[in-house]
Amino acid sequence: EVVTEETKHLYILKGGPGTGKSTFIKEAGEELRRLGLPVELIHCSSDNDSLDGVVCPSLGIAIIDGTAPHTVDPRYPGAVDEILNFGAYWDKKKLKKRKQAILALTHTGSLYFSKAYAYLGAAATIYREWSRSNQRLTGEDQWRAAAREIADEIGRRAGEYRRDRNSKGRFRRLFASAITPAGPVHYLESIFQDAGLLYLLEGPPGSGQESIINSLLRMAGEKKLAVEIFHCALCPEKIDHLWFPEIGAGVITSTPPHQYPAAQNARVLNLETLREHNGNDSEVRTVLDGLLEKAVAWLREAKSVHDGLEDCYRPYMDFQALNLYKERVLAEILSYAKGR
Repeated sequence: EVVTEETKHLYILKGGPGTGKSTFIKEAGEELRRLGLPVELIHCSSDNDSLDGVVCPSLGIAIIDGTAPHTVDPRYPGAVDEILNFGAYWDKKKLKKRKQAILALTHTGSLYFSKAYAYLGAAATIYREWSRSNQRLTGEDQWRAAAREIADEIGRRAGEYRRDRNSKGRFRRLFASAITPAGPVHYLESIFQDAGLLYLLEGPPGSGQESIINSLLRMAGEKKLAVEIFHCALCPEKIDHLWFPEIGAGVITSTPPHQYPAAQNARVLNLETLREHNGNDSEVRTVLDGLLEKAVAWLREAKSVHDGLEDCYRPYMDFQALNLYKERVLAEILSYAKGR
């Protein structure tokens, strides 16, 4: 849901590794920010220093990498979506001479990703069982009291702001974190930096966080509040964080593997105290950390292979011609901003 119904123009980038897609996304984002426009940067989970997309909500413009493994094809060709084919600027004849190397690296990369996700799958199984175990040990009355406290505060804050009564209360689902070659990475600070009201739910999984989050979502639906919903990177069905952009309020789950240091303005609720006893947290953490460490090691190997693929493509790109093409596209994007 990076792209929404409000998106007026979507640029979908096509082309192999090393063709300059991430660089163009970064350049576009910097130019838009230079004009004072807020942008959303979408980072790549396989290389968190690389960008897979940029969104400028106020202009209704988005640029995303539409190549595998996150293939995106036009849904509304011409009316909204436009393909930018960076692959048109490589030397096909010379590139074919690297065919065997490209096939071998692609195969090896797929193998390494399979190993990484086998460990991540095992880690997710352990995590879910840890959560279920803690749910059985957590008193319902306590988390309901915490949920009421947060809901009352958010409700009061919503009442203080003059929102459009016709607000649709749209829910938007995203990821704020990922398991990357650099380990678990999140960008929570940038999402919640302007929060006037921020709750931090601390404690091991299953200590009431999910129940609190779900009750707040029901409340948001009833009050027609817009919510950005951030899912867990390890167990994607699980919701970790909520951001209410209209009222500047947020709820963060600080749980392994994505723990968030308490900000000065955060109200910390330690849900670990709601459990009847501590269970086997130490043992589970040791196993979980070991599995994640193995997964990250294989993701690092996969990134190294991907870097090798980029080296196969980069020498055969006509970057001079591509840069002229990018300049024309960027000028078009900036014309939307200047013509507002």
